[in-house]
Amino acid sequence: MSDKNIGHGEQLSPDQALNLAREFKAGRDLIRAENICRQILKTAPEYHPAYHELGLLAADKGQLSHATQLVSQAIALNDRIYVYHRNLCELYRRLGSLEKAVAAGQRATSLKEDDLDAHYNLGLALADSGLMQEAADSYRRALALNPKHGLSWNNLGAALEKLGNESAAEEAYSRAVQLDQRHHEAQNNLGAIYSVQGKLDEARTCFEKAIEATPGFISPHYNLSSLKVYDKDDPHLKLLEEMALTIGANQSLDERIRLSFALGKAREDAGNHDTAFVAYENGNRLKHNRLSMDERKADGNLAKIMEVFDQPFFEARTKPALSDRTPVFIVGLPRSGTTLIEQILASHPEVYGGGELSQLREVLAKPSGVTADRTFIEYVRDLSTLEFETLGHEYLERVWALSPESRFITDKMPANYFFIGMIHLIFPDAKIIHSVRDPIDSCFSCYARLFNETMEFAYDLGTLGRYAARYLRLMWHWHNVLPTDTVLDVRYEDIVDDVEGQARRMLDYIGLPWSDECLKFYENKRPVKTASIAQVRKPIYRSSVGRAKNFEKHLTLLRDIIDAYNDKAARSLVRSSRSELPAQVK
Repeated sequence: MSDKNIGHGEQLSPDQALNLAREFKAGRDLIRAENICRQILKTAPEYHPAYHELGLLAADKGQLSHATQLVSQAIALNDRIYVYHRNLCELYRRLGSLEKAVAAGQRATSLKEDDLDAHYNLGLALADSGLMQEAADSYRRALALNPKHGLSWNNLGAALEKLGNESAAEEAYSRAVQLDQRHHEAQNNLGAIYSVQGKLDEARTCFEKAIEATPGFISPHYNLSSLKVYDKDDPHLKLLEEMALTIGANQSLDERIRLSFALGKAREDAGNHDTAFVAYENGNRLKHNRLSMDERKADGNLAKIMEVFDQPFFEARTKPALSDRTPVFIVGLPRSGTTLIEQILASHPEVYGGGELSQLREVLAKPSGVTADRTFIEYVRDLSTLEFETLGHEYLERVWALSPESRFITDKMPANYFFIGMIHLIFPDAKIIHSVRDPIDSCFSCYARLFNETMEFAYDLGTLGRYAARYLRLMWHWHNVLPTDTVLDVRYEDIVDDVEGQARRMLDYIGLPWSDECLKFYENKRPVKTASIAQVRKPIYRSSVGRAKNFEKHLTLLRDIIDAYNDKAARSLVRSSRSELPAQVK
């Protein structure tokens, strides 16, 4: 069989020639397949299937832009072929042209309502566009056509998880795993759900099955590393070391970053601190190169906050009326112990743990005229008491939708320390607990962790140190300008030394009676969505106190930046004993 039969000798029809091209394509002879398609078009330039096949061949070679042009030419000749639109949807999705991808997918499903792949491809495009409810609907349509389509179950789970419906997401992932125990993505996703729920043994099993099914899939390696403690002979450590030697350019940048952090964690557990730092440094460098932080803008915002929110500013304003619902804000540097504090408080029967909530930032962005360049700092002077009350009411309505019967709800967004002045003005009865930890330990703990959310300051020791210095300066400012009982400082190191004493101190501050449940915080099965998933599921441990000392020689830049912040009063905030800090500096 040869392509020389096309155009001379024994003549083949365009359909016969196309079938021949597909045979060559199946045999991975892409050049000959492409030549046949082009010869077809020389004699039959209106033969749209040849354009479509050329598009698939171009996609096979990674020429996605050219592929979309060829498939679009096929559609221009015949707009009624659903498979053309279905494939164009996927090509546009891979190129990141999501509006075009969704339009093509919708056209495909309108032409062929019973095509599973058309609904599935449309679901992928909708999910990439952030339209999770619509994506879930598309996956459900695919599953109505074939309930055994594991890819649709897995992606339905991902969409439902992003919509906040974790129980339905768990069910969807479980269905995918039931259909195929070696479905590595579904196993990994199900393990992640179990981790949040505190089902750590089940999570480990899922991650291990994902690794067994596809050893080169990095995500379960990273997820597993956060749930176990390694010794020097751990087989998984050895596997990670081997993978680090063989990982190549075919691995995505995200996978290389995850592998670096997993390897750093495993080496640190095994006591190999110098090589652990090498792995952390590599992961941080790769991640930092993808992010940017405007430190000049951050410095300017800090200066504006301290200029606007001075003592006369607070004294000149009337506080809104009290509410029967009390928000409890837990603030501090990331990795400073905020999750531990919330877990202790949320174990009290009268406290609902809200987790890291975005509602305060969203509410403060509501007033007219607020933009990326005009923050709450710009408009706060103009707000009336009624407008402060309105902001507070909207926050309370949003947050208490999580647990309408609760009197106290915690909001554990660490960066809310920026908004302490606004919190004090909006919520006269709010409780603000400041989680204090040695900033070097906090910063290194950030540096050794890959965060799910964007933390552009966390992946460079210089940027990290300057962020911590701004935090120290601002927290000391709040202590200077606000009444004595506004903020309660709770040192992480003191909790480790005396969990009951510090728990009682926090409950007294909030106005709650003692509960023994607070000492069994590690048994609390509430979902925890932070980097501290494994830590809050076990009793207090001391290994994180002074953790950075093991890496002292690598952290000179970080320590120099922190030490250069020479406001001794502010530094005492993180180095004081258990004695209360003064609220005012005379």
